[in-house]
Amino acid sequence: MKRVTMTDINAYLDGALDERERAAFESVVESDPDAKALLAQHRQHVEELHRLYDPVLSEQVPPRMLELLRKRKG
Repeated sequence: MKRVTMTDINAYLDGALDERERAAFESVVESDPDAKALLAQHRQHVEELHRLYDPVLSEQVPPRMLELLRKRKG
């Protein structure tokens, strides 16, 4: 049986697996209690990071930073 890696978990949670890969991943996780626990733990971490940092995405960029970026670009 294939061992679940963090790369597998990240790809699964990011929705980067195709249908066949996702089904295979879910099958392995269902048959491996350690992998199931690791997935649950990582999912919880990802959700917490989104809860903490997603609001930053809607913040205005400070004018001073925009000014510096424009100077650097030009």
